[in-house]
Amino acid sequence: MSLSSKSAEIQRLIEAFESEAGKFHDIQFHTFLVTQDETQFDRKFAPQNHAIMLWQYYSTLKENGDVERLVANLQDSELKWGLRGAALSMFGVIEGKACKLFVRMATRAGSVFSKEEARHIKSCVFSEIIDYEKTKSPSAKPTAVANDNPLAIWLNFLLYHLSMVNPGRERANKIEPDPFSLSLLALERLAVQQTIGKVDRSTLKLTDLHFKVAMSFPGEKRRYVSRVVDELREPLGKDSVFYDYDYQAQLARPNLDTLLQWIYREQSDLIVVFLCADYAAKQWCGLEWRAIRDIIKSKDDHRIMFVRFDDSDIEGVFSIDGFIDGKANTAKQVAGFIIMRVREFEEKT
Repeated sequence: MSLSSKSAEIQRLIEAFESEAGKFHDIQFHTFLVTQDETQFDRKFAPQNHAIMLWQYYSTLKENGDVERLVANLQDSELKWGLRGAALSMFGVIEGKACKLFVRMATRAGSVFSKEEARHIKSCVFSEIIDYEKTKSPSAKPTAVANDNPLAIWLNFLLYHLSMVNPGRERANKIEPDPFSLSLLALERLAVQQTIGKVDRSTLKLTDLHFKVAMSFPGEKRRYVSRVVDELREPLGKDSVFYDYDYQAQLARPNLDTLLQWIYREQSDLIVVFLCADYAAKQWCGLEWRAIRDIIKSKDDHRIMFVRFDDSDIEGVFSIDGFIDGKANTAKQVAGFIIMRVREFEEKT
């Protein structure tokens, strides 16, 4: 059965994940890449955790004797994590008090995919690695395998959805937002599109675009912000709103802080800042905030719009500064206010 025939089950999952996401559980999703030479992690896991192998890449088979060497490696290697013989092993680890609850819910979510859809997800997971190996040796036959467990299928789908299937140089990654919220966002997209796809909505080069609106927010407010962005897409047009998930693949790069500051300072007309206690605490929000404060310092404060969710102290924001109340206004209403400000920019040009 295809996704289109499972709309009722997807809706039930949406309601379940929405309920848990609203409780703001202390829970995290990390990925760990293990090689046969590097099997140690200099960190302690939370007492309540669940680890699962997501996929393994073995090697390329291109010469006589490669199969025999692979078989010997399978028999002789001494990986402390994962199965023998794997050049790369990717693990997902869920940590936190709600770990067992998420594992049960994610296992059910992974079961929503048919065998063919699950096979497609697995092929997408290591396709980038395989493509890279083929560029080095077109005749080679890369060997890889992904876990068939429904939990692994769901976590692999989330990573593919986020354009994070290729770990690059990073041996460990914390995946944002929390796994309940991330699953909710992915399920909502599945319900609408009824297809397995990436979160990226644009194929245009990010540095060549100029945005009518750019969003700056902490991950805890992503669901609210994503609904605001959805309300802006049609009236403002394609590639008019800078929302990080729409350009996720292009943002997976070194020196991201420099790129983000350039986008906010030079490539955007209006910057909407979603202020709350989490915004003040987050490192990435702090980097974005430096660019925003520079805009205010340059007396371009008409380019800034605040949406507040609480009374937390934010360095550089004062009681006399105007804002939209995010608690009193729906995402649709906030989008309406943003459109009004965008139209003011358009009238001046």
